[in-house]
Amino acid sequence: MNSTNRRVTAIGIVLLGVLVALIALASVSSAALSPVVGFSILVAYLIAAFLLYKRADLSALAEGVQRRQAALAAAARMSGVARRAAERAKSHPESGYGVEVILLDVGMLVNERRRDGSWDRRIAQKSAALDDEFLQPYVKLFVPAGSGERHAKLTFEFYDRSGRLQFSHSMEDYLRTGENLILCERQLALRNSEQPMRAGTWDLRVKLDGVLIALHDFSMASTSSTRRPASEPETFGDLEEDYEEAPPISLEELLREQARRRSN
Repeated sequence: MNSTNRRVTAIGIVLLGVLVALIALASVSSAALSPVVGFSILVAYLIAAFLLYKRADLSALAEGVQRRQAALAAAARMSGVARRAAERAKSHPESGYGVEVILLDVGMLVNERRRDGSWDRRIAQKSAALDDEFLQPYVKLFVPAGSGERHAKLTFEFYDRSGRLQFSHSMEDYLRTGENLILCERQLALRNSEQPMRAGTWDLRVKLDGVLIALHDFSMASTSSTRRPASEPETFGDLEEDYEEAPPISLEELLREQARRRSN
C-alpha cells in the first residue's frame, strides 16, 4: 500500500473511531442504548482497526518483497563492465546514497564518417584510440517501481589519463520504470581535437541527478587497428557542430548485433 492509500486508511479509521466513541458515550449516558451493545461496538471497532493496519503492513511488505525481487533480477543482468563501474563509483567522493537505479551496462560508440556522409559505428567498452573520429557514451539503467516515470538529469564526462576533463555534457531524459537505454546526444571529437590528449587509461563518469553512478575505465590507444586507409580521403564538416550533435542511431540494434556476434 502506498503512502497516499495508507493516509486515507488512517483518516477513515480515525473518523470511524470518533463515531464509535460517540455511540459508546451515548450508551453510558442514555438508557436508549445498552452499555453492553456500546462496549461490543467498541470492541468490534478495535478489531477492525487492527485488521486494517495489519493488512496495510502486509501490503507494504509484499510490495517491498516484489521490488527487492525485481532489483535482484536486474542485478543478475548487469554486465561485467557495469558491475566494475558501479563498484568503482561507490568508492568515489562524488558517489551518494538514495539512488535506487541499477547500472546494467555502460560504454561508448566509436563513430566514423564515410566519404558519402554516412556513418560507421561500433560499440567500444574496453578500448578506443586517439585517431578514432568521435566517441559517444551511453548507459543502460534499470529503474525500479516508485523511482521511475520522472525526468532526470544525466551527465556524461570523459577524463584522460592525466585527470583532465576532455568532455562533459548534461541532458535531461525521462526515466521509465524498467530498463532505460540512454545514448548521450553529443560526442567527443578525438582525431581533430584541438585540446591536448594523452593515451593511457581514461575514465567515463556518468552521474544521475548529480550523483555518480558509473566510473568506467578504458584504454585509450594512440593508434587504432581500424584506422581509415590512407587512400580514402577524409571529409569533415564543422567540428563544433559535430561535437555538439551526434548522428541519430538505434543503439538497441547495435547492442543486439554485438550480442549476436558474441554468441557466434
